Formats: sequence, C-alpha cells, structure tokens
Amino acid sequence: MTIIIGMVLLVFVGTATAIAVSGTRKSSHDADWNAAIAAAYAGVEDYKSRLSNDNTYVRYGDPGAVFSAGSDVRLPTEPNDAFGSGIAGTWASVPGSTNGAQFRYEVDNRQYEATGSLRVRSSGRVGDVVRTIVVNVKQEGFVDYLYFTDYEMTDPILTKNSRCVPAYAWSSPYNQHPSYCTDIQFAANDVINGPLHSNDTVLVCGQTKFRGEFTTANSVGDLYKKVGGWSCPGDPVFTVKPKVAKSVGMPKTNSQMLSETRTDLDTVQRPGCLYTGPTIITLTSDGQMNVKSPFTKQTRILGEGAADGSTPPECGAVGTATGQLGSEAGATIDVIPQNLIYVQNVPDRSTNVNYWPTTTNPTSFSCTDGNSWLFGSSVRYPAVDEEVPYASPAHYGCRNGDVYVKGTLDGEVTLAAQNYIYVTGDLRYESASDDVLGLVGENSVWVHKPVKCTSWNEDRYGRKTTCSNYENLSSTKDRRIDAAILSVAHTFIVQNHDKGDGLGTLTVMGAIAQKFRGPVATTGGTGYVKSYSYDPRFKYMAPPKFLSPVSTTYGVSEIVEVKTAFNPDGSPA
Repeated sequence: MTIIIGMVLLVFVGTATAIAVSGTRKSSHDADWNAAIAAAYAGVEDYKSRLSNDNTYVRYGDPGAVFSAGSDVRLPTEPNDAFGSGIAGTWASVPGSTNGAQFRYEVDNRQYEATGSLRVRSSGRVGDVVRTIVVNVKQEGFVDYLYFTDYEMTDPILTKNSRCVPAYAWSSPYNQHPSYCTDIQFAANDVINGPLHSNDTVLVCGQTKFRGEFTTANSVGDLYKKVGGWSCPGDPVFTVKPKVAKSVGMPKTNSQMLSETRTDLDTVQRPGCLYTGPTIITLTSDGQMNVKSPFTKQTRILGEGAADGSTPPECGAVGTATGQLGSEAGATIDVIPQNLIYVQNVPDRSTNVNYWPTTTNPTSFSCTDGNSWLFGSSVRYPAVDEEVPYASPAHYGCRNGDVYVKGTLDGEVTLAAQNYIYVTGDLRYESASDDVLGLVGENSVWVHKPVKCTSWNEDRYGRKTTCSNYENLSSTKDRRIDAAILSVAHTFIVQNHDKGDGLGTLTVMGAIAQKFRGPVATTGGTGYVKSYSYDPRFKYMAPPKFLSPVSTTYGVSEIVEVKTAFNPDGSPA
C-alpha cells in the first residue's frame, strides 16, 4: 500500500512539474513574441532617425535583398548592422534591451523620387522568434496640410508696405508694429476641408468651419484670435480641437530644384527638364503637353555654373522650326514621367549655356519695356488694354523665369519657377486617382485674372488719375486647380482680387503652402469665393521631387505585419 501511494504521488508531482515547465516555456515564448514585434518597430524608428539626420540615406540598403529588387540602393560607407542578410549577416541590437532584441531592415526606394515615399521591411528577433512588418515611410512636409502659412499677414512687398516687418502675431516684435501690417482673416462662410497649420496666429471672423486638424506654432497665447464686432458673430467650428504643433520651416529658395536638371550629380538619377525665360505650358488629357519657351537653348545642364548642357528629346527639340520650343506653335511632347520641370530666369552670366545678351531676343519674341512682350502673333502679356497691378518683381518680365500653365494633366509632374507661376485657366486631372501635379514658385503663384479700366477719374485739367470701374478681361466663371501649391518666398494669390466683378468660385483640390497669406477676394464681392479641399492621397505621397521644409522629418503612413522574412538563424524564411 505504501509503495502504491508513493507511486501515485510521484505521478502527481511529475504531472505538476511538466505543466509548470510547459507554462514557463509558453510564457517565455509569448514574451519573445511580443518583444520581437517591438524590435521590428525599433528598426523602423532607427531607419527614420538616419533619414532625418541625412536625407540622402534613401540611397542606402542591401542591394542583394530580395525586397530591394529593382531599387537603386547600395551599402553605406559607414557600416550599418541592420543591413545584414543571411546566416552570417549582422543584426543591429535594440538600444537598452535586456532580452537580446535585434532587428534588420531592407529598403525599397523605387517610388521615392516620384512620390516621396519609401517601403521598408523590418524584422525583429528575440530568442527563437522573428516577426516582420512592412511600412511606408514618407517625408513630413507641406503636402500634409490643405492650408499652411508661415505668416498670417499680407505680403508686405506686394502691398508696398515697407513699414511692416514680418513677425508672428504672438511674438514681441509684432507688438511693435501691428498697425503697419495687415492680417488676413478667415470669413464666416469659409470652409477648410482638411488639415490646417500656421506658424502664426490665425484670425477668424464668425463661424468659419475647420473640418480637419487645426494646429499652430503659437505656444504662448491663444491658438487663434476671433475678430470682434457685429460683423463677425458666433464662434468658429472645429472638427478637431485646436492644438500646438512644432513650427514648419519654410526654405528661403527653391533653387535646389534646379539641381534636379543636372546630369553630373550622383544624387540625381533621373534629371528633369530645364526651360529658360517666360515659358507657356498647356497640358492635354492625352498625356502630352505643349511647351513654348523661346529663350531655351539647353534643357539639361552640366556643372554648377551650367557651362555645358544637353538637349534630350524628351524635353522637346530646341530651335525655332515647326514643332520646336522656340516656334510660335511650340513643342508638343509627352509629360515627363514622375519628374520635375524647372523654369529659370534668363542667366546674366555669359558662361552659362542658356545666356542671352540683354540687347538680343529670340526669333518672333519682342520686348517693349522689360515687362511687356509679344511672342509670335498670338501670345501677348499683358493683354491689350490690360491694367497691370503692382507686383515685385513686376508682372510679365521679359526675361523672368515665369510659368504660364493651364490644361488637363494625364501624368505625374512638378512645375517649378524661379520667379512666378501664373495659372491661366483650369488645371484638372484626367484621372483623380492616378495623376498628380505640383506647382512651386520661388515667388508668388498667381491665379491669373486680368482687368481693364472702363472709366477714369480726371483732374481739373482733364488728365486721367484713378480708375473708377474695372472690367474683367476674362469672362470665364469659376476656376479649378488640382495641385499641391507652394510659394516659397511670397504667396498664393488672385491677381486683381480687389478689382472687377466676382468670378464665382475658386476650387482647389490639393494643398496650399505659402510664406504669407494671399487674398483671393474682398468683402465687396470681387475675386473668388473659396472652396478648398484636401487631396487625401497626400497623406501617403507627394508630387515628384516636391520641395521639403528646412528640417525634414519622416513619418509612417501605412504599416502591416507580413510573413516572417528570416528564420531565427538569419537565413531567408
């Protein structure tokens, strides 16, 4: 009996021990399972950190990785253990981990130049557990907002207000000159259908509707300011509670985009097209565009000083013969795929391949006073009888790098100008899901709205003094712009917004970023009523080679766990 009872007790003890050991193993495996996915996330954060410190890091990765097939990646000079592969390959350790957590990642940069987005596959390893995730990593930039401004005031240069020194409304310098500067307010009937950010304090009149995130860099006062008085009753309506966010730095110039047309830079794998002087681009829904650019001699350049260049056929034939860029009919070419067009001022250095002497003009191009030109018999700026408003630089400069654009885009392209961009008609997408357009002006981006004076006030000598009535030279009602718009040094603005009758609604589907707030209408009914909506695709992509803020950070737009890429020993799974 004693022996039997002892054997039974031994079985109980053995069973209990087996259950306890099994539970310990399961608990350990569960801990490793959770830690492995955390290690994979740590790999993504490590890669994002390297990108933020060096935005050229998009070029680096393991060229032998299956996930990177078709990508232009290579190993960096400074070794990165996370680029290891195979059994003998390295793993990077998660800093501060006490359980031996490690990670590897692989990079797919094939869409980076076209959309600003990268795909990264990151694998985390803890013990005998490996888990893998794939993420889309995207630059955080101006296209993250439907509406972005650095300053909420009117551009002092365009208003000839030399006493206004730009400063944020919440800063002490602004308090020294508030009466000299003109702040622009959101009207009661304005609707902002997307995220908004300002480095300044937003001024709101009445029940403006903000149907997206509302952020400001103002950390010392009210996040927005209401306009008082009977004309602005009620409070603004917010879908998301306003909050403070970091300041977004506006670059001083878009000149770095010119580098994207150089053929001698290792960082530029697919150069875009360069045009010189006033350039007219008409987009057509069949995937083509017509380009008139009479000053252009070379459409790609070599070297910092552009002492040499080339004329690839995809940018259009150079010359004045029929079908060439300098002809009155222009050159009709395919929209360059997923790339950039840059329009520069006529260079003033004789060593530049696109130089023209100031006394010489291209064939069929005539300039009367530096700001009035005629190309052929059909293209004239300003128009006959047009009253040209003040601007600095002046409108329609004969040798300025200005883009005059309209049409329907079938493709993905960014248009950048060293000076102005004029939207001379509707800009639409042939396909709202596939096509994307960027507009980047170093100076203002203008919605073209020419006017003429039909009635003048006169002094006692019968001399014309001021205009008492303006008439729109364009009878077209409404204007639509599908694009991401950026004015680096000035503003997005309607030309003659304060003159002539109203022209209906200005519809923008995309994103707007500007140094200063630009008016599009007045309370007197001139200009356009705003209808701005955010293009939700910009959460995950950007127009090709679109300009980024001064300090670029990267965010994850999509994430998914996938089949494990590696076995615990490092071999491919």
